[in-house]
Amino acid sequence: MADTMAPDDILRACGYLEAVWREDTASMAALLEHGPAETSTPVLVTRLGDDIMQRLLTGRFGIHDGLSPQELQDAAEAMHADPAVRVSKLLIDTLTNIAPTASPAQSEAIARAVLSYIILIGDAPPEALLPLLAHLRESTLPRIGGTGP
Repeated sequence: MADTMAPDDILRACGYLEAVWREDTASMAALLEHGPAETSTPVLVTRLGDDIMQRLLTGRFGIHDGLSPQELQDAAEAMHADPAVRVSKLLIDTLTNIAPTASPAQSEAIARAVLSYIILIGDAPPEALLPLLAHLRESTLPRIGGTGP
């Protein structure tokens, strides 16, 4: 998951999502701090949310490697015509526009929107959220330093 993001960015986004879920205000504040050359945490959370959305939706519509060109076209057309997909794109577009200049309160709202999205669209019970984030974090760790999948 999140192959287009640097491992450190994925870890920071996951850490912030976990902190928001746990309502750990000290960790939330620490994770919002970043240097001038670093991407802000709300932008990273939004990017991670977009990646998760893409994976959830393509899976939901049966899009995977090995489809014939016609099967892929049919699945893609069905996906793009679905109202949930259109609303999902609107959500991510909105979060993407807010994220670069987000205040701490807006950053928390972005994270809560991503968390709620994962629960609703992924059909995940709330108690599955922290294990999902832990799995994402653990699958990212081997990529630090250029090793791993």
